[in-house]
Amino acid sequence: MNNKGQFSIIAALLVAVILVATVITTYSTIRNSPIKDQPPIQSAIDETNFAIKQILGFTVGYYGSILKVTGNSSYARTLALNYLQTGLVNIADMHPEWGTSFIVSNSKLYTYWFTNASYSTGNLGINYNLTGLGISGITYATSCKLDVHVMNTTNNQACLNITRDENEPLINLGKKNFKFYHFVDTSSTWELVSPTTEPVAYANGTYEIALPAGIDPDSYVIQVEDPRGIITVASSFSLYTCALTWNSTVYSSLSDPTLVIELWQNGTMRWLGQSLTLTTQAKPIPPIPVKAIHINQTTNGIDSEVPFQVEDWASQYRIPLGLTNNASVFSGRTMLVFLANRNVSKVTVWWNGSDTATQTPLAYTNNYFSDNPLTRTLSNNRLTIQFAASGFTVTSTAGITSSTARLMRINYEDDTTDPELAYVIYNGVVRDIVHGEPEYSGGAANCPNLYAHIVLTLPANVTYYTYQLRLMFVNSLQIRNITDLCPIRVTSGLSSGTSMTENGTASGLPIVTNGTGIFYNLSSSLWAHHWSQFVSGSRGTGIIFTDTGNQQLYFFDAIAGNKTGALKPDQNSKRIELLPITAQVSFTYALDIVWHGAVVTFDGTTPIYKEQGGNKTGLWVSVEYPPTVAVNTQS
Repeated sequence: MNNKGQFSIIAALLVAVILVATVITTYSTIRNSPIKDQPPIQSAIDETNFAIKQILGFTVGYYGSILKVTGNSSYARTLALNYLQTGLVNIADMHPEWGTSFIVSNSKLYTYWFTNASYSTGNLGINYNLTGLGISGITYATSCKLDVHVMNTTNNQACLNITRDENEPLINLGKKNFKFYHFVDTSSTWELVSPTTEPVAYANGTYEIALPAGIDPDSYVIQVEDPRGIITVASSFSLYTCALTWNSTVYSSLSDPTLVIELWQNGTMRWLGQSLTLTTQAKPIPPIPVKAIHINQTTNGIDSEVPFQVEDWASQYRIPLGLTNNASVFSGRTMLVFLANRNVSKVTVWWNGSDTATQTPLAYTNNYFSDNPLTRTLSNNRLTIQFAASGFTVTSTAGITSSTARLMRINYEDDTTDPELAYVIYNGVVRDIVHGEPEYSGGAANCPNLYAHIVLTLPANVTYYTYQLRLMFVNSLQIRNITDLCPIRVTSGLSSGTSMTENGTASGLPIVTNGTGIFYNLSSSLWAHHWSQFVSGSRGTGIIFTDTGNQQLYFFDAIAGNKTGALKPDQNSKRIELLPITAQVSFTYALDIVWHGAVVTFDGTTPIYKEQGGNKTGLWVSVEYPPTVAVNTQS
């Protein structure tokens, strides 16, 4: 399995800034805080011990600062301990006449963050000599800690209890020492926001802090920094519960509908490019270390951990980059991906707050796939997909049933070049991802300044693969005249059968039209062509897409000024075409448009549509009635 997550240049620059600031603060503090008016030898020992403890405090702070940026505890620990050694050298240089030398016998740095009982701590055991003063064999052990307990929120005020070394209440913090995490939707980033008023502090280390505007009183994250530079990131919660509600009437006769759900940092949950309906406020995921994440599901009343994968994407989640490095933090370009079916009533996302946590094998172990990029083949052992050596052609096979998809035809011109596929995730945990760029010899006819991009995923334990088909039109001096646009054309390998297409709904159930047809939009406010299949008995193939995909099918209608987008099954050719343009559309301006959906191939497994005993069942249910979600946080 390939992992392509890497530390960013920005993170490295932030670490450098942290280092410079910390070094300047450390040595100015030590030099200006000597122990005075004591006998020379005792004074030297006390001053040295004081400086060592100061260095440890700054080291713990430096460790936490790097960890917060990178999520990589090994990297942060290495830099912090190097910083500690440099600090000891500088202590010795402050009084060269003392002949000071140090040997570190024990050094440990720990954090436990993003929970309602969080802390940062460091322990140090050291032996040193002051040979210039005739002293040797001094042993000194010390520790530093910042402990933050999040208590109940009342009257829109956060309530914290804060202690330092040996559980001593810390009572001298002001509003500059507190930073709340605020999620910025427009940039998908977290910013730190200070309280607008000074907190109320009590003698036992309890603080009452007015929440800044935009901070959720039911689920917030706060950074506390003490005068030594030690930071602790605490949270009023340590898990998310996502209660899934399925339409029991239409799902009751469906045996194995499996959805692939993507959870973004902003709290959005998506299926086939469409956001699931949230019945509660969205809850962004904090920038927690990726290695700390776990997912549980409650299935038929039984709770257990389940496989999932954490992925990196670019361009607003449109370009896949690969599995996220487990030594990084969850960010605005990261998503959690897991499977769910109608038997799952609750999904719980939780994390281990310890910096020594190790990633669960459920996030990286392959139990489903037998892929071979050398032969351009992916298989989840229920469905096999084969990529052609030239052109964007994909053949999928389930049992003895197969279908072939040809992707991204423009003005009757197909891509005939090497697709140059990138297998960004193969032998994955819950899905594989492949992407590439269709190209046209000499450019697509009458369609200049165009870029095309395709992303295909093969989920585990299903008989479909998903598509994300993107066209980016940049500003053009030449007029584009597009008379034919077919992002995907699926042809069945069956020798005979019947074309069936949803043509509206009645009482929430599909109205089905058999045979060849061309299905335009029913009205400006109704989208009711979500699927089409070619079927013979228990075998067949077809495509499905959600409301969002249906709307995108008719995207160009407004530009054309009439109906031009259509879903077109052809029973004679055993073919189904997704056709956003069937009549001429002309424009020069920039457009960026994506079509999402899935290609299903079934052989004795769940079809797209089946009517039996009065029940209209099949995978159509998953796009017509995706589950709704209620999200809550808990500690």
